[in-house]
Amino acid sequence: MNKSKAELAIIDFIRKRFPEKRKEILKGIGDDAMVFRNGFVVSTDSFFENIHFDLRYFSMYALGWHTMAASLSDLAAMNAEPLCALVSLNLTKKIGLNDIKTLYQGFDKLSKKYAFDISGGDIVESPAFGLTITVIGKARKPLMRSGAQPGQALFVTNFLGLAEVGRAVLDKDLPRKQYPVAVNKHLYPEPRIKESGLLKKYAKACIDISDGLSTDANHLAAESKVKIVLDTEHVPIHSEVGEFCAMTGIEPLEFILASGEDFELLFTARYLPKISGVKIFKIGKVIKGRGLFVSFRGKQRRISPTGYEHLKGA
Repeated sequence: MNKSKAELAIIDFIRKRFPEKRKEILKGIGDDAMVFRNGFVVSTDSFFENIHFDLRYFSMYALGWHTMAASLSDLAAMNAEPLCALVSLNLTKKIGLNDIKTLYQGFDKLSKKYAFDISGGDIVESPAFGLTITVIGKARKPLMRSGAQPGQALFVTNFLGLAEVGRAVLDKDLPRKQYPVAVNKHLYPEPRIKESGLLKKYAKACIDISDGLSTDANHLAAESKVKIVLDTEHVPIHSEVGEFCAMTGIEPLEFILASGEDFELLFTARYLPKISGVKIFKIGKVIKGRGLFVSFRGKQRRISPTGYEHLKGA
């Protein structure tokens, strides 16, 4: 079975086997988080050593920040204000109390910044070090992946591809001084909570970019049952991404389409005024049809997702 198809097959099985039955649940499987009709929003993510993070270059403080920021990003995509987080730790014998204290300092920095509580979790002994974070938020009007309609434009906050450049620089021990923005982006991503609040009047559909532009734009198109066209000439390229791609011989757009963990917001809107303090790029459009396409000099071609694939051994 193809790797990406393995994950999709499991999700499809669970979605069909367990449809929403409780009237209190507005949205279950298929979005960045589940949504209750009263506005509460819940998301959970797991992170394991040597799969999602590497302790060769992640300090425990950076790991706390990174994993909590990644979890909060799902709430940002739903336009939900964070209320609390639950953290379950899978601990190996090599992880000591001081490591855990430093890990929680990373959590604490974000909990103070975004005014949410760390409200519990679980601790178990494990052969592999990892953690699972469940975040709970609330939204007056949750923003779904399914709201994209023909006539809307596609926007993204900030530059893409930086986090993957940072990961590669750290992994290959390349000169960090040449890629300061990218390295910081990988270690200390910023969940777009503030930006989400400013965009809520205009955005119609939204997803956070965790698995790569092509993969997440494809999710947006699939859940909204529309055709999304990425305008390749309008996708911005940060200088550090351009420099890295030139050094490695990779085409920048192909790199950006496949690069994940930027945790920026990809959203649709009919129009968007200039919002002070928020960097936003218009990179495509929504039209009638199905699937994900790229446009170059007026010519369109369908593309498949090339971003991060879970279940690599499936």
